[in-house]
Amino acid sequence: MRRAQQGIDLMVVFATALAMFVLFYAIFAQQYNESARRQAQADGVNLAERLAEEVSIAARAGDGYSRRVTYPTKMPGVVSYTLEANNRSGSVDIVMNMGAGSYFYHSATALTRNITGEPQYASANGYSLLIARGATFIENRGGVVVINQTKAVG
Repeated sequence: MRRAQQGIDLMVVFATALAMFVLFYAIFAQQYNESARRQAQADGVNLAERLAEEVSIAARAGDGYSRRVTYPTKMPGVVSYTLEANNRSGSVDIVMNMGAGSYFYHSATALTRNITGEPQYASANGYSLLIARGATFIENRGGVVVINQTKAVG
């Protein structure tokens, strides 16, 4: 009887230790996911702010300014994202799909509303310019900031 009791006691100790391990693992995994989500959001804010600053630099520099800007095609912790330059609000907007139906939005204000490029489409917020991920050219042509995926010649 004593050996059986020792076996049961040992199983209870192991089961308790396993339950504690699973509990701590779940807590740490949740904290890690929250930290990764916050980092992805911070990266998105930085990206939108950086692109808005590039538009502002082009506006201040004047006619003839041209620069190639690169940025990530993918961001850790983000399923997908879109960047738009909005000429009505004079902003660069980022929408990030964080997964599981969760989205993050941020709007970074640029110095000018005089922004154009291709492809451009009308929306309720004015004309928006969808910016392809990876690299783009930002130019000032006669006071108009032009965002293109390929550099215009001439």
